[in-house]
Amino acid sequence: MKIRDIIRDLEVIAPAVLADEGDKIGLQVGDSEREVSRIVCAVDPTRAVVDFAVDSGAELLVLHHPLIFTPVASLATGDPLADILVRLISGGTAAYVMHTNYDAAEGGINDVLADRLGVRETRLLAVRRPERLMKLVVYVPEESCDAVRDAMAEAGAGHIGKYSHCSFRSAGMGTFLPLAGADPYVGEVGRLEEAREFRLEMIVPEWKLESVVSSMLGVHPYEEVAYDIVALENTPLGHGYGRVGTLERAMTLREFRGVVEESLGYTETRMIGDVDRVIRTVALCGGSGRSLIRDAKAAGADVYVTGDVGHHDMLGADALGLAVIDASHYYTEAPGMRSLADKLAGMYAAKHIDVEFRI
Repeated sequence: MKIRDIIRDLEVIAPAVLADEGDKIGLQVGDSEREVSRIVCAVDPTRAVVDFAVDSGAELLVLHHPLIFTPVASLATGDPLADILVRLISGGTAAYVMHTNYDAAEGGINDVLADRLGVRETRLLAVRRPERLMKLVVYVPEESCDAVRDAMAEAGAGHIGKYSHCSFRSAGMGTFLPLAGADPYVGEVGRLEEAREFRLEMIVPEWKLESVVSSMLGVHPYEEVAYDIVALENTPLGHGYGRVGTLERAMTLREFRGVVEESLGYTETRMIGDVDRVIRTVALCGGSGRSLIRDAKAAGADVYVTGDVGHHDMLGADALGLAVIDASHYYTEAPGMRSLADKLAGMYAAKHIDVEFRI
């Protein structure tokens, strides 16, 4: 596989459209046409991480935090950023960034953090980007209906709440007349044909529409596929930061702090709140989430887990009656990148591509 093939998969996991405006995501260093035998995943582009990736022979370094934020004026050695860029380029290692898009993505930084902390039945903490729903309607021969439905579902169509593969089909009779040069699935050129077909309908988030249509066309047997795309007025879906959910069992704040530290492997958490308070509803945001303290309180959370919470932010949360556990920027995001490495390792095992998470 080439780097561009890996990027295509990464953009399914964390679509670029989910990124905040101006966020520096995507391929920042390297040749997308290079073949890949080894991938390293990491949170930060530290010199130690970059040296490890290059020295271990990785052709691709997948990062959460961007390496390049602003235009680079010079690659002259002696500047820390320039030194890292030169090391990557000279070592032949590309760098790809998935930042706020991976924060917002289903199964991304925040969902992995919630799962690691035992937080269930999650919902968004803060909606940043409402997203319209579309309905894709396609006409399919009876024998291909299930295959087309499944392909659309795998690409992201037909998800309603906690249900997938949601669709509706109605039977009917389609007519067509193949013209000169046509290669019809059934029938003959120059003769009007009738075919029993199903009208298959599935709901699709607007940002997944291109992928769903491509998947549908890839398995549909017709040379020319008849389909409609209808914009819906339903309440839009949302993408954004953080999650809110519940613990499987209530516990004291003291106990929950222990769960956080053990789950994340970080024993230097900072906390404010009554240690004997009973905790059941948890808000969380991987990385720097101090701006969402009021959102966490409004969501009914008993405690908010995030990183980079300042002294006055802690006092403000306490005044609101919200407990806060600062588990650091890094340690609240590392599980998501470790999970990504595991996912890629499983995806590429048959292609003999090694994938490793690096601290």
